[in-house]
Amino acid sequence: MFKLQRLEITGFKSFADYTEIVFTGSGITAVVGPNGCGKSNVADCIAWVLGEQRAKSLRGEEMKDVVFQGTSKRKPSGMAEVILHLVRDDEMLFETDEDELGDIDETLSEIDENAIDVDEIKAQELQTENLELETAKAAQVGSIQTVQTKIKTKRHWKPRSFALEFAPGEAVSVTRRLYLSGESEYQLNGKTCRLRDIQDLFAGTGLSGAHYALVEQGKIGQILSSKPSDRRNLIEEAAGISKFRTRQRAAEARLESAKINLSRISDIVSEIDKQANALRRQAAKTRRYKILREEFRVALRQTFSAEGKHLSVLAGELEEKLATATKIEREIFANVAEKDEAFRQTTNKAREAEENLSELRAAHSENALERDRNQREQRYQQEQIANLNQRSAVLKGEIEADKQRLKLFTSEIKRLKNDEQKERAEAEKAEISLREAESKYQAKVKNLRETETELETERAELMSHAAAVERFAEIERQLENTLERLKERLEGLKREGIRAAETHAEHAKEAKKLEKNLGAEHEKLSKLQTEKQELLIESGEARTILQSSEKILKDMREEFSRTKHRLETLQELEEKRTIYAPTVQTLFAEQMKIGVKFLGTLADKLSVDEKAEKVVENLFGNFLQTILVESAEDARKTIAYLNENNLGRISILVLSSAKTQRRKVTENQGQRTKDKRQKISDFLGVSDEIAEVLMEVFRREMTAQLVEDFDAAEAESDETFATFDGDLNFGGKFFVSGKPNANEKNTSLLAFKRELRELKTNSEKFGKEIEKTEKETEKARLNLVEKENEIVDLQSLMVKVERELLSLEIREKSIKQEMERAERHKKVVGEETKQIETELAEIREKQKEAKLNAQKAEKARNISSEKLASITQKLNETRTKTESENAVLSEKRTLAATSNERRRSAQTALRRVENELKELESRLVRQNLEILEAEDKQKDLTKSIVEIGRKIAEAENEQEREQDELTAAAVHLKLARQQADAMSSELAELNKKSAEARNERAAFEIRQAETVTQVRNLHEKCLQDLNLSLVELVENTETASDFDFAEARNRVDDLRDKLENFGAINMLALEELAETEERLLFLTSQRQDIIDSINAAETALREIKERSRMRFRDAFAAINRNFTEFFAELFGGGRGEMSLLESEDVLEAGIEIVAQPPGKRLQNILLLSGGEKAMAAIALVLAIFKYRPAPFCLLDEVDAPLDDANVGRFVKKVAELSEKTQFIVITHNKRTMEAARALYGVTMQEAGISKVVSVRFE
Repeated sequence: MFKLQRLEITGFKSFADYTEIVFTGSGITAVVGPNGCGKSNVADCIAWVLGEQRAKSLRGEEMKDVVFQGTSKRKPSGMAEVILHLVRDDEMLFETDEDELGDIDETLSEIDENAIDVDEIKAQELQTENLELETAKAAQVGSIQTVQTKIKTKRHWKPRSFALEFAPGEAVSVTRRLYLSGESEYQLNGKTCRLRDIQDLFAGTGLSGAHYALVEQGKIGQILSSKPSDRRNLIEEAAGISKFRTRQRAAEARLESAKINLSRISDIVSEIDKQANALRRQAAKTRRYKILREEFRVALRQTFSAEGKHLSVLAGELEEKLATATKIEREIFANVAEKDEAFRQTTNKAREAEENLSELRAAHSENALERDRNQREQRYQQEQIANLNQRSAVLKGEIEADKQRLKLFTSEIKRLKNDEQKERAEAEKAEISLREAESKYQAKVKNLRETETELETERAELMSHAAAVERFAEIERQLENTLERLKERLEGLKREGIRAAETHAEHAKEAKKLEKNLGAEHEKLSKLQTEKQELLIESGEARTILQSSEKILKDMREEFSRTKHRLETLQELEEKRTIYAPTVQTLFAEQMKIGVKFLGTLADKLSVDEKAEKVVENLFGNFLQTILVESAEDARKTIAYLNENNLGRISILVLSSAKTQRRKVTENQGQRTKDKRQKISDFLGVSDEIAEVLMEVFRREMTAQLVEDFDAAEAESDETFATFDGDLNFGGKFFVSGKPNANEKNTSLLAFKRELRELKTNSEKFGKEIEKTEKETEKARLNLVEKENEIVDLQSLMVKVERELLSLEIREKSIKQEMERAERHKKVVGEETKQIETELAEIREKQKEAKLNAQKAEKARNISSEKLASITQKLNETRTKTESENAVLSEKRTLAATSNERRRSAQTALRRVENELKELESRLVRQNLEILEAEDKQKDLTKSIVEIGRKIAEAENEQEREQDELTAAAVHLKLARQQADAMSSELAELNKKSAEARNERAAFEIRQAETVTQVRNLHEKCLQDLNLSLVELVENTETASDFDFAEARNRVDDLRDKLENFGAINMLALEELAETEERLLFLTSQRQDIIDSINAAETALREIKERSRMRFRDAFAAINRNFTEFFAELFGGGRGEMSLLESEDVLEAGIEIVAQPPGKRLQNILLLSGGEKAMAAIALVLAIFKYRPAPFCLLDEVDAPLDDANVGRFVKKVAELSEKTQFIVITHNKRTMEAARALYGVTMQEAGISKVVSVRFE
């Protein structure tokens, strides 16, 4: 409950300057002044600061009219401000309102907590799609841009119970400001708040809604002349139903919103479920791809690891053979084997000695551990014996103490039993006396209630008859008024029907337009989806082309890499002349020291066809390693250097520099001799200069003729013949033939040269092809990026279209709902019109019935009055006797209660002591058992300690024996290791002396270089395919000793083909599926929450309506009784009452008021005079105040229509009610001023500017 403290006004209407009005804590405060001085502006500013939104109620056209408009001497004010200061009173009235509202608010809050905004979810879905699209588009250009999104969160309104938030004595200030610009502001205790907060603060106090506590100038009569539904608002406000109405509207809004959200979220769940199904298929494909890729990587790791280990082992073997080839002789092999066997036997003996020593040490350690365990166990058991002895002593002392307590408890129980028996007897005696007194009293009470019931029945019947008499007398006048009202209502219904039809037509037109727009948007979306599908197909084709091109490029790069590495290896061998004899290598390495520049070797100048390589090598032999020089002087210098350094033998060929013209002989084509046979010179591919020199030096070889095979004529000829298989015939006397052994290594110098030439040619060719393929791949990649960009742009456009489509669908649904409402409105208007016409026909019939019913009611009222007087006298006598019997009964009840309480106390004490006795006896038994158990355990522990001591002695003897064995075994192991070390040194020395033949050295070096190249290639492939170094892979991967390389390579190739043919893969499908399923689970849960909120809202709605009906009935009955009472007091007699018009729901029923001033007939309230209407309205307001007092009440000239006698009665009633409610009365009446405890005079010293002068009466 609040009390009005003071009022601050600035710039409001005529109060241009700051004005403060301080109100007393209780009593009547009067505001007086001449007409036009601005008194009523005080009432207007209070109504305005409390939230009045109707400008006409404040006597203006628009709300800006309340701002001071200026005068001829003053400028207009830019702002109107009113501050209302209140203080919380100690009294807490209507606390049950807050309790009931708290329950409902809690239910609505739970609905809000479980509610979900589907628009927000849809926005999140669309923004998620936008984020994915923008991220994908950013990824096309090589960077990911962070896309920030902001979701607008719908704010749910939650009621705030300010009345419970202010402590008694706490000040509360309410502020309202309005600027000429139209901006307004509300504040509560200086903090900005909402209008709803202000309304909630004063809801149910008479200051909000119908605000019956603010009766403005000229409005007192309107309370009676208003519509029945408007009168109902006054009762609702007094009953505190306005708060429930707010909650009801909130619950209905939540219910409607929840039903719409349920439908829409179901659509969203269905759509996301479809997305989840698609993602499940993609995720399954991704899982299969990842499994296959992991299988491929495992197979690749196994293959690379096996090849790496194999190459590593091969390289080690080659290096070892190359290092020892020149140092170890074949004769040492037998000795090496013998020494190796002896070394192995010695090593086995040392290993056996070491194993024996380890076993002895293990046994020795185990024995030591067992001895330590036994010693610890022995100490532990000794400690247990000591603890048991100590516990037994403690228990014996406790047993002696408990036996003493047992004796005390036994004597106490005997005493308590005697006391309990005495108290029980006294209690039974008192109970018998009490029952006799109650029986007498109940008989008197029954007689009294019967008499009261009879009295109430007769009084109700009398009131009923009296009301009927007055009601039937007035019914004709009421029916006439009803006829006029019904005619006006018919006219209004016709206008409403026209407006409803116009509204329906407008909405139908807009719905047709929306339907057309929806069709266009659907068609647009369908076209975009078709375009997207086409682009996806084109993108897939472009991706396939790109993958194919990338595969080709990858294969070409691998082949180019292998060719390049092979070329570099051969070039390195060529540069070092490794393929040549050591003498040739030495000369080329030291030609600067010799002072000669070699022109190369004969093999360098030849370009022999592959099929002629064998025959040329057989003919020229080691002469292919002939060193070429420019002059004979260079040849002499070279020979001198050879002889000086004993480098061995070598052939040198001097080329004449006089001839410069060179001619290439076409490969695989030579000049035919006269007998059409080819010569060796036709296949050498050398220049004319070298050919002439070779013809001079190697005439026989150069002129050798090539034949398919040797016939008889050729066998007897003096010429030299040769076949492409390398068979030679020198003049039919010397033959060279046969095929090389399969185990013989091929170190062909010409094949080496040919391979070097082919690798150079292929390397250049691969470089050009790779460059061309890279351009094609880049072109395909750009094409794919372009297609994907088009898809992203198209998807973005589709999202915009879907948003527009969603907006149109929402608008269409809203329009259809408006059309349905307009249709329902038309239907309601038609039905109401028919109903009014039916009522008009029934009115005359009711007038005839009224006269007959009035006569019957008058007769019945007289009979009831006589019976009522007789019953009242009888009731007074019965009540006196009943009160006497009640006094006797109260005395005996007190005596019986005292006796019962003493008896219960004695019983309680007895039970407590008995329970303690039982517990003590049980405790003694437990203590004796525990002592016996401790003694048995001590005996067992003593035996165990003796046994453990014996085991410790045995373990110490065993340890001494094992220590001697350990010393002997260590000496034996040391001798065995010394023998093994000696054998190992001898064997290493023998191995160093073994060597291989000189002709195998070059082959070993070539194989070593090839192995290094293979390792390098394998390392690069490992980095490229697995992003691992070969060394790291080999160290971390185990491979079987019988690893099948061919099968593993086939497996890798098969898996690579499967991966490349797998098609497009969404690698994010698993993460997207998890997110989608999580979102689907969340939305499904939210859908269930919405269903729960619908049920909760319906429950809250039923609860609100039920409580509202109950409170309305109670308030109406109480206010009606108060109205009848105040009407009789203010009018000096007569009768006034309210009645509910018939309605299916009491909350929708109107209120009719009838009045019968003294000496007049019962008539409609509208037929009263102006003064009578004012008095009746004041009676109704005061009746409401008696039921629910407001913090304060403002009455603006309500006493103006009253004469002096009525003013006196009015002032008297206001003074009575002012003990609980502050009254602010704006008046011109002197008698009203006399009743006030404080006067505020409002004057206009300056034209148009109101001032306040205060006077307080002590």
